[in-house]
Amino acid sequence: PVMALAPQQDEVVLDMAAAPGGKTTYIGQLMRNSGTLFANDLRKDRCKALVANVHRLGLTNVVVTNLDGKKLSKMLPRLDRVLLDAPCTGSGIIARDPSVKVKRGQKDFEGHSRLQKELLTAAIDMVDAGSKTGGYIVYSTCSVAVEENEAVVDHALKTRNVELVSFTSAVNFGVEGLSKYRERRFHPSLNLSRRYYPHVHNMDGFFVAKLKKTSNKVPERIKKDRSKVEDKVWGEEHWTSDFMDSVVDFEEKNGDSTAKKKKNLNARDRKKQRREELLKARGFEQKYPPKPADSEAKEENKEPAAAKGKKAKVKAKKKRSLEDVAPAKEAAKEAPPKKLRKVKKAAKPGE
Repeated sequence: PVMALAPQQDEVVLDMAAAPGGKTTYIGQLMRNSGTLFANDLRKDRCKALVANVHRLGLTNVVVTNLDGKKLSKMLPRLDRVLLDAPCTGSGIIARDPSVKVKRGQKDFEGHSRLQKELLTAAIDMVDAGSKTGGYIVYSTCSVAVEENEAVVDHALKTRNVELVSFTSAVNFGVEGLSKYRERRFHPSLNLSRRYYPHVHNMDGFFVAKLKKTSNKVPERIKKDRSKVEDKVWGEEHWTSDFMDSVVDFEEKNGDSTAKKKKNLNARDRKKQRREELLKARGFEQKYPPKPADSEAKEENKEPAAAKGKKAKVKAKKKRSLEDVAPAKEAAKEAPPKKLRKVKKAAKPGE
């Protein structure tokens, strides 16, 4: 997250959840001990480790505060950059701490997601959009849950004038963030965020997103979520006297009529009808339009065309011979029977 933040010298930077100080001291190193670096943490006992690390590395531009991150906007000046490594459920560090699987439940994910949205909104409000060198917010978690990552950033995109920016110039590895997950649909620019998986990158599960503030104005209305289409509800304001007195006729749906027809057909006809519908849907009838019944009857009455090939000629010859033999047989049946002559047998010698 610090590499994605890319702090510059002589800037005013805030680390909202700084303890125990690893990220803070790295930011101070990149700033070359210049400018002002605010390091805040809510827990007083963790601030001791933060102060110790700052002294150990000899940073003199750090101001450590022990305040609620949601109330910092009333106490600090406008900032150039903010790093929010938000408190999370820790589902990305299960490899190091398997007890997370037992400790966390559905309510923990929902509660952390709500807190993260509030902290990210506060971080955006503290940044100055008119900063010459900054105006950036980096949001990161050590979780792989969608509720704590993409859902939080998507909420910020709807409620504040910010946009996601790429940070591949500083961090050139990672998997793209999710723009859709199961029934959820997020802003398409979330593919600029990055996910890091233990089984892929050989490190803790992590999520990083970099936001650029475009305006200091807070939108009066939340941007409409067009990913979900809700049914229109007609309230009582639409119940006018003209509407209530009018008669509305509903046409029978095509689906219902076809269903009734199908019930009257037998299995063979239904199969034939289904095949016709399939061919019609594929546009088969447009290429090869069906021939009318009259033309088919005429073709049947016509004599077959001259056959091609030896086999076809033999078949045609047999057919002609059969046609010639048939009338001869019928004539033989109709002819009167011939009278037979009696032949006298010759007497045998000795009779």
